[in-house]
Amino acid sequence: MALSPTLVPLILILIPMTLGSVSAFSPLKTDTLKPGQQLRDWEQLISSGGVFTLGFFTPTESSTFLLGSAGVRYIGIWYQYGPINPVWVGNPTESVSDSSGSLSIDTNGNLKITRANASPIMVNQKPFGHLSLAGNVSATLLDSGNFMIQHVGQGGVPGRVLWQSFDHPTNMLLPGMKIGFNLKNKKEVSVTSWISNQVPASGAFRLGLDPSGANQLLVWRHNDIYWSSGVLTNNGSSQLTLELSREYLDYEFKFGSDKYMKYFSYSIKKTNGSVLSSWLLDNLGQVTVTNVLKSNTSNNWISESSQPCTTDLKNSSAVCITEKPTACRKGTEYFEPRRGYMMDSAYYGDSLSFGLSDCHGSCWRNCSCIAFQSFSDGQCQYWGKGSKFVPYDSFTFEQKVYVLDSVK
Repeated sequence: MALSPTLVPLILILIPMTLGSVSAFSPLKTDTLKPGQQLRDWEQLISSGGVFTLGFFTPTESSTFLLGSAGVRYIGIWYQYGPINPVWVGNPTESVSDSSGSLSIDTNGNLKITRANASPIMVNQKPFGHLSLAGNVSATLLDSGNFMIQHVGQGGVPGRVLWQSFDHPTNMLLPGMKIGFNLKNKKEVSVTSWISNQVPASGAFRLGLDPSGANQLLVWRHNDIYWSSGVLTNNGSSQLTLELSREYLDYEFKFGSDKYMKYFSYSIKKTNGSVLSSWLLDNLGQVTVTNVLKSNTSNNWISESSQPCTTDLKNSSAVCITEKPTACRKGTEYFEPRRGYMMDSAYYGDSLSFGLSDCHGSCWRNCSCIAFQSFSDGQCQYWGKGSKFVPYDSFTFEQKVYVLDSVK
């Protein structure tokens, strides 16, 4: 039975934004999904306090996200007001090709997306096996942004937590979410970048707890340490200053452990008004901390990124990715995105790519490579010495080529 319809270089931004809504679609009168019910493509769950929305969306190249049914579809969670910027994605590795998808929960607590002419997509990968749930389960979207499956006791009293989205982060860290090390299965719990703005599958970067025991966070680029926060206190750190947002609110960072996990989490201490906070790991390895200060009439958005580029003298539009010097790249070179095309034949990478940073790294390490193109699926195209770039800029031509240049 179907339910009845009813978040680059250092950037500091303070932007007033009027409240918006997505009322053109179908928010539901509930925050909970139960066995026998379906959340269809055009429907949405709304958390009880109206903070978060869960529903289907389509990512686009321009970092915006569409709620309409065009394009491939993912199930995600986002703030109800403001730009659609998913804080969690339930099916990052397998999309629904059209608007036929619907989310449901079965009597064993398994979340799945059913779709036309294809097998279901499982959202929570581990069934609950020997547990006899007898259908007494529900999945609820909380005002924290957590989507939680619980056993329901007599009288509808919520019981044991069986699964929650906070244990499976994608590219966003939210207050109350924990990253670190699971002490039972010995696995790392980390935030991972997307491959591209259009593909939410895991990319080249991940944000996690320093395994050495130091109270700091690390960003890895594949298996190499790319960035360190420095030792974190509630005032921030040498690499995560949080200077602008601390004028308005106080952070509380926690490095702790329990019988399940060694972890880092953060929270926002109570302030005047309401604060929505998130940490985004983007596909260039930057951590951007965003806080939204809500009032009755507007939202103030404050964003601070993890560090400035180490390429201060380079063109401001250069790709902000730090690479190690090589025999032919001394550090004055950079790749600049330009609208146009290359005249000569290209060649494609022969290894698996995880997005723009991998294309950038491959071309950087190849002394004969002077330009590359990165596609939304993560694949790369390259051009060698002698190839000529032809600029072509128009509103209808969106192709970008990343061309090697250097500080003059």
